[in-house]
Amino acid sequence: MDLASFYSQFRDETAENLRIITDGLMALERNNLEGEARRERIDAIFRAMHTIKGSARMLGLEDIGKVAHTCEHILAAVRDGRRTLDRFLIDELLKGSDAILELLTAAIDGRPSSVDVEALTNRLGRGAPQPALSTEMPAATSPEPLQPSVDEGAPQHVTKSGRERIRQTVRVRVDRLDRLLNLAGELSIDRQVEDMHLQALEELKGLLERQQRSLLTLEAELRRMHLAPNQRQLFEREMNSALNASERAGSIVRSQLDRIGQHTMHKAQLIDDLEQEVMAIRLTPVATLYANLPRAVRELARDLGKEASLALIGETTELDRKVIEMLSDPMVHLIRNAIDHGIEPPEERQRLGKPRQGLIEIAAQAQGGRVLISVRDDGRGMDPQQLREAAVRKGLIDADAAAALSDQEALELIFIPGFTTAKIITDVSGRGVGMDVVRTNLAEIGGEVQIESQLGVGTTVTLSLPLTLVTTRVLLIEAGGQLFGFPASGCQGTVWVRRNQIRTVEGRAVFQHNQILTPLLRLDELLGIANGHPFASAARAPALLIGGARRPMALLVDRMVDEREAVIKPLGPLLEKQRRYSGALQLGDGRLALLLNPMTLTQLGRGTALVAHAPEQSQRRRARLLVVDDSFATRELLRSILNAAGYEVATAVDGLDALDRLRAETYDLVVSDVEMPRMDGFALTSRIRNDLGKTDLPVIIVTSLASEAHRRRGLEVGAQAYIVKSQFNQNNLLETIRQLIGV
Repeated sequence: MDLASFYSQFRDETAENLRIITDGLMALERNNLEGEARRERIDAIFRAMHTIKGSARMLGLEDIGKVAHTCEHILAAVRDGRRTLDRFLIDELLKGSDAILELLTAAIDGRPSSVDVEALTNRLGRGAPQPALSTEMPAATSPEPLQPSVDEGAPQHVTKSGRERIRQTVRVRVDRLDRLLNLAGELSIDRQVEDMHLQALEELKGLLERQQRSLLTLEAELRRMHLAPNQRQLFEREMNSALNASERAGSIVRSQLDRIGQHTMHKAQLIDDLEQEVMAIRLTPVATLYANLPRAVRELARDLGKEASLALIGETTELDRKVIEMLSDPMVHLIRNAIDHGIEPPEERQRLGKPRQGLIEIAAQAQGGRVLISVRDDGRGMDPQQLREAAVRKGLIDADAAAALSDQEALELIFIPGFTTAKIITDVSGRGVGMDVVRTNLAEIGGEVQIESQLGVGTTVTLSLPLTLVTTRVLLIEAGGQLFGFPASGCQGTVWVRRNQIRTVEGRAVFQHNQILTPLLRLDELLGIANGHPFASAARAPALLIGGARRPMALLVDRMVDEREAVIKPLGPLLEKQRRYSGALQLGDGRLALLLNPMTLTQLGRGTALVAHAPEQSQRRRARLLVVDDSFATRELLRSILNAAGYEVATAVDGLDALDRLRAETYDLVVSDVEMPRMDGFALTSRIRNDLGKTDLPVIIVTSLASEAHRRRGLEVGAQAYIVKSQFNQNNLLETIRQLIGV
């Protein structure tokens, strides 16, 4: 029997069981449950792991079965009181869950797994009862057969016998669901075509009515004329024929118009109902997004020596499945920033009169056709002046432009690629690739991000997201003689701009709107398709307001055409890397209109004034780096990586050797290990700063020491970056060097 067809079902069931295990372990650690509640939670975790083991063995996935079997025996010992479920044991069980997921993904993808099953099961099993792996559980807890999926949140139905049963559901392949969604979108386009046919029939009806009135007028005029009897007879016969034909044509058109109109209304209602059902299929509770966040908070807080709790609100709020998928990375970035930059160390919080444990609150709520997700922390907040100084220090903005920024504008500096306030770059943060990723990912799906912060109180980041991606409300506009779509969610309104309202401030066109001087740009110039001038034939022109209420911007267009619900089509691989257009929409007459990306247009309108111009590559000299490590293999590996990247590299075998080289020669950056004979990397960095007086020479520490205490020690002695060897990635190293020396 071919079992491959069951793998997809097993994958979905295992993902759900792993969620039960992870959530349960986190709840046991967080809530310190006692008595019956604790027992029920442990039983649920045990049953989920037991089901994974049984199903894996049925499908011949022996490695998954071994790991699950070992975890199951640990849980059995916990359930029977033979082991204590402390933080270490929870860590081990979570690692076992991760290994199961990796093994399953590798098996389905047909690739080898990176998990060493024997080593993992031996490590997990230490200290736990170790019966032979072939031993089965008692019959009362034997593996359950694979069951159809059930909707746990569905209403329960009571049969005549009084027994309750849960409404059954089925799983649908994602590609089939996407095909269904695409067909529903095609029906929406077809409805627009029918609406155009109806408009044509209405025009035809009007033409026939005007024709009939003209014939009656002509008849009346001819009757007043003196005609011969035979001429009058011919005239009356032909006129009656024309009037009868006109009346008959009008009757047919009116009849067909009524019938097609009723049919179209009925079909439109069916399409609307279908779209609503299809959208409901795509909608998934935000709880799906929340599932992995408690564990992420726990592990990040532990790694950074912080204490943080997580409050999740609005778990039943629903969002499009693809929106939730695209939110995974942004949410991790936001949580990482909140813990690393926002939440203070426990001792500092105590001195400030705050609880030792920081709070991160994530709340979701529906608002019209959008969903708002806010991530709030009660940490130190952001200092606008420090943000200005960091941007100037990084070369992202010049000092004059920084001084001119309002506090709210300074907060938005964090969205510039490469921006960071971290004093030391680590594997957790400081690379300047966080918040710009958040904004970019949201822009891909028509979302927006806003930030509020109060020094000493905390920071709130609010994500505004479309409820669904099936259809989008768009404005049809014309610019440069071409037709475009503009997402209604990205437009704060439209205004008429008169020629006499325009002023020039600091070389830029502005006009006053709602007591705010608003920058004014031409959309066709932003897109590079300028064709004439919007004021060429009129004293006023329409404009779109974008960029938010606090920093509005107006885009002049040639003409506002229409507003409608549209199905957005992807642009395909050839255009996927450009950011000015986020899709295309098909109009009822068969034409295509590109959908503009509001976020990119906003950045195009503002970005050039903020970003400093880097020197030309031809004017840069080749940077000289010093690599310090007592391991020959590590030195040569780093030398080859850096040489291939275009750097001139020298090496030293330990700290004393490095000091001698630094006294004799000039280097642009030092990459150093920590644990070395004669002088370690911390002492070397300290002496570079104090003895040699090289306070501006960047130092990157690359070491196997991963604790927060060692990271803090690196910061104290003056290192600018701290990279752990177990998480080493040459791209991260090269990007860190580019950030520190600009080459």
